[in-house]
Amino acid sequence: MLQMHYCYIRDTGEAWMDLRQLRSFVRIVDLRSITAAAEQLRIAQPALSRQVKALEAELGVVLLRRHGRGVVPTDEGLRLARRSALILEDVDGLAGEIGGAGQGLSGVLTLGLPPTVAEVLATHLVLRTMEEHPQVRLRIVSGFSGHVRDWLIRGKIDLGVAYEGQRSDAIRTRPVILERLFLIQSAATGPADGTPVTAGEALGLPLILPNPEHGLRGRIETIAQREGATLDVVLEIDILPTMLAFVERGLGHTILPLVSVIDHVRAGRLVARPIVHRDIDRTLVLMSPLDRPVSRLSTAFSDFLIAEVHRLSTSGEWPGTTL
Repeated sequence: MLQMHYCYIRDTGEAWMDLRQLRSFVRIVDLRSITAAAEQLRIAQPALSRQVKALEAELGVVLLRRHGRGVVPTDEGLRLARRSALILEDVDGLAGEIGGAGQGLSGVLTLGLPPTVAEVLATHLVLRTMEEHPQVRLRIVSGFSGHVRDWLIRGKIDLGVAYEGQRSDAIRTRPVILERLFLIQSAATGPADGTPVTAGEALGLPLILPNPEHGLRGRIETIAQREGATLDVVLEIDILPTMLAFVERGLGHTILPLVSVIDHVRAGRLVARPIVHRDIDRTLVLMSPLDRPVSRLSTAFSDFLIAEVHRLSTSGEWPGTTL
């Protein structure tokens, strides 16, 4: 087994705070108990207590407050536990990458997805990862495209999926899929057969849209400007189920990808009308960092993710998309 020690070096050249101590401390904070942590780590409680005292002595701060039911981390203790968890995750990923060269993928990968993409892709991707790469621990976080971009730049995630327009000199993008947008209306007011509508007609209707921070809103505003249309936004709602509930009541229309409303359309509650003559669409891209090395896991998983998206598109499970 590849054994690694992450150390800080003082001016004296003496090394301290090794991985064993950090792992132990993170477990104590997670369990809020030295006794419970000692049992899980199979370490004698006095030895674990000495590790904590040694850390406190080296750092010159109190890390834990003891009480009758266990321990509570101080502010300094919480900061150490959080930073230690990140360090340990990096080291585990490095060990898996170096020790697993030429073998199957392994390690932890954190992926950021926009909410509408997470609805169709997250569960599928987790299941497929478990099937094809059982040694990979996939973490998925969801946020607007701008947030996903910022998380990637700050190193909070390894890969991000977003809609085109989230550009940065620190990010590399790969086109994944083209997603067509539809005019969404209440079944009580819209044509039952989903008659196509022009972009000008769609953009001139009373609309319920997400707030301007949302990538979809930015895309629609750009197209409206191109068409010379003035948007009539009657409501701004970021929560998709709430937005659809208001559209279903006939309080306005919206513009969304078909996958976001497919269940409502099949149930006869909403109508999705193709926008013709000048399509309204957006490109989904996969983002990776340019300002730091990309791991073997991230590189291989990028190809895996794109292949799975294409599989969903060609099978019809992600409707309204083209490769």
